[in-house]
Amino acid sequence: MGWSHMETVRLWVCSSCHRVLRERTVDEAQRRHEELVREQCDTKPGADFVAEAMWPAYLASLRRCRCGSRKRLKPVSPATMRGQLALHLDAVVLQ
Repeated sequence: MGWSHMETVRLWVCSSCHRVLRERTVDEAQRRHEELVREQCDTKPGADFVAEAMWPAYLASLRRCRCGSRKRLKPVSPATMRGQLALHLDAVVLQ
C-alpha cells in the first residue's frame, strides 16, 4: 500500500518514549485488522467471529502508544518532517 504524494500524513509523538506514530483512520485500521485475521485464520471456520470479537481490543491498542503510556500524544510539526525518508512508524487511531 503506497502513499500518494498528495496524501497528508499526520504524525504524533509519545511524550513518554518519544516513539513516532502515524495517524490512521478507523477505516484503515479496520482493513488492516481484517487482513491480519485473514492471515491468521485463513479459511478456518469462525474467522468472521474472531474478527468481530477481536476488533474492539485491536482498536483500543491503536489509540495509545505501544509503550503503554496513557500520556497525551503530541503532534509532530510539519517543519520537522521535511526531507525525511519513509519511516517505519507505528499506527495510532485518534478520534
